[in-house]
Amino acid sequence: MQKNFFLLLLCCWISQISHTAIADETTPPSFLQAKTIFQTDQPYDSRIGIAADAAIVHRHSDNLAALKNAIGSWQQKGYCTGRMFFVDSDGANDYWTGKWDSIPHPNDVELDIQGQKVMCDIRPYMVPTKGWTSYLKDKTEQSLNAGALAILPEEPLAHTFAGYSEGFKQLWQQHYKSPWQPQHQSSTAGFLTSQLKAKLYLQLECDLVKTTQEYNNQHNKDVSFVLPIHSIFSNISAQLVAPLGLTTKTDGIDGYIGQIWTGPVNWALANYDSPDKSFFCSAYALYDYFTQLTVATDKKLWLLIDPVEDNPKHQWDEFATWYHHCATAMLLMPRVNMYEIMPWPDRIFLPGYGMGGGTPAPENFRITALAITQVLQDMPLGGQWFGSDGSAQIKKVPAAGIAVAIADSAMWQKQTDPKLQGIYGMLLPLISRGIPVSSFVMERAQDKHYTDLYKVIVLSYENFKPVKPEMNVALAEWVKQGGVLVLLGNSNDKLDNSDSFWWQKLCYHSPMHHLLEQLGKAEQAKGQWAYGKGFVIRNKTSSRELADPKVADRIYLPLIDQAVRKSGLSQELETPGYFCMKRGPFVIAHAMKETISLEGKFIDIFDENLPLVNRIHLASGESGLFRDVTDKLKNCNTPMVLQTTHRLISQEYKNDQLLFTLNGPAETPAVARLFLAGRKPDNITAVAANGKKVDISIQKTGESYKVSFPNDPDGITVSISCPVS
Repeated sequence: MQKNFFLLLLCCWISQISHTAIADETTPPSFLQAKTIFQTDQPYDSRIGIAADAAIVHRHSDNLAALKNAIGSWQQKGYCTGRMFFVDSDGANDYWTGKWDSIPHPNDVELDIQGQKVMCDIRPYMVPTKGWTSYLKDKTEQSLNAGALAILPEEPLAHTFAGYSEGFKQLWQQHYKSPWQPQHQSSTAGFLTSQLKAKLYLQLECDLVKTTQEYNNQHNKDVSFVLPIHSIFSNISAQLVAPLGLTTKTDGIDGYIGQIWTGPVNWALANYDSPDKSFFCSAYALYDYFTQLTVATDKKLWLLIDPVEDNPKHQWDEFATWYHHCATAMLLMPRVNMYEIMPWPDRIFLPGYGMGGGTPAPENFRITALAITQVLQDMPLGGQWFGSDGSAQIKKVPAAGIAVAIADSAMWQKQTDPKLQGIYGMLLPLISRGIPVSSFVMERAQDKHYTDLYKVIVLSYENFKPVKPEMNVALAEWVKQGGVLVLLGNSNDKLDNSDSFWWQKLCYHSPMHHLLEQLGKAEQAKGQWAYGKGFVIRNKTSSRELADPKVADRIYLPLIDQAVRKSGLSQELETPGYFCMKRGPFVIAHAMKETISLEGKFIDIFDENLPLVNRIHLASGESGLFRDVTDKLKNCNTPMVLQTTHRLISQEYKNDQLLFTLNGPAETPAVARLFLAGRKPDNITAVAANGKKVDISIQKTGESYKVSFPNDPDGITVSISCPVS
């Protein structure tokens, strides 16, 4: 017994060393290597000491000393730590009021048509003037001097309905060399206003990149520059504009955080009118968009998930349902395995917040959030679609390689309500049938490494306009090399007829006229024709009509089926009515029109007890996340840990003793599901890193055991004697 206790103490000491190793290294690790991250405005607190690789300090009004303390408090606990700050709004109300440089800057605040400040709670949104940029460069330098290993300027965005401040009027005149036009005056004025805002924020980002790079060069550092941004679909819904696709060619941007949570998913869904829509399909579209910014590049991408929502009127059970759908949609993106596990753990694990009726969240909710976090830490790259009968053979699995074109300019033009009717009209009828369609970022149309990923592209210029003719030329070349282009909609709206854009200046009636000429046809062309090694399918049905399931079934699905056959992707378009993917040991699934049934042995991650089940069954509308332990348990006679809520630092079975160490936030119980190979557990102990014993419970369910105990960020080591009977 004494020997076992000393062994436990040794394991606890090793766990503590491994957790703090980052802080002791001479050369800090790159932020870009962090697989899991989270952000908080709190200094280190053991209750939110989640076992992630990096923490982001998001604070507004700290001086240098206070910021150093906040960043240092996380670094001392082993987290690679970055600094996030708002770039769209004056979070501390320091700049516009004159606290920063003793000069008030009211002209740099976004104003609406009534001359009212555009606000987010108590902070105003800003115009990216030279003065505002200087203030943010100062914020960047402060972050660097405080020891941040990454700079994360959050949400470089503006509002499409604003543009009436004196600061913006001056920028308009400087950029367009003409008198300012109010955005409400015409479709062209609205487009040009939003286009300028996107360009101004792109320049702001470049200036902050330059500040970071100069610091790196002067101090021989390797501080990363990462952009936290919203999806194009939620931006359109919320009347926001930001440089998204425009940033893909910007040197010095190391990666993105794709900020998605219940709010943006529902904003987008509210701007689409169809009896066939669902929360899951909207989440899938948002998560996919971000993957298109970085795929086939060396830029990093963290997909964000938030267990809660900014709106405190919702209850915890609502949050749980949305959270499960978001987790499932996110994990169906096999090209990504880096995640922001939650942006604000404070409002889940700490008291004093109004979320869900009050915080901390219920214990079962917190346990599940940590179980999902552990899955995200373990998730491998890649994945394989498979059939719902669970067979080793691929069955009714749709072909990847289909995409719907989109560009930043969709945020610039005024979309008719519902604002996403045309864009979602091309995406969601496919997603709802289990087809893994992607967005196609038109700003990357000249990137052959990117375009080669797709065999079928669907395009309508009713929803956005190409900002330069080279986009059309690149698409035509892609078709010539073997792609199949499905062209939808008409080409005679107010922007098409405006003489402010390149197509009119090149004597084309619209960008569609120009594209069709590149493809060897006139604008009135319809039907199908070959071009080079590829093919074009032209149909003038508006994408807005496709939201009607009857129109989608009668017109859209047959068009996509033709395109799939022509492209060689498949002999026919498969519409399984569900998504089911295997990624390493994990099964990720969502049932839409069809149920999903899989036989085997699985750990149910969405159940706070992490039960071992013999069958997966998902009814229509349900999402599921499971660890497949079928093969692991076949003829197994060795006790082992199957799944945990907290990070599994180590496990070993030796001399009839199972020994494992977990670490995670304090005051939320750890849960582990164990398989003991038919042996009876005995002499169960749990010891903290400081050598103190903690209470532990064990409960048998079927052929497995659930253990639960109070956890600690420095680790708890569990020892279970389970000799052969």
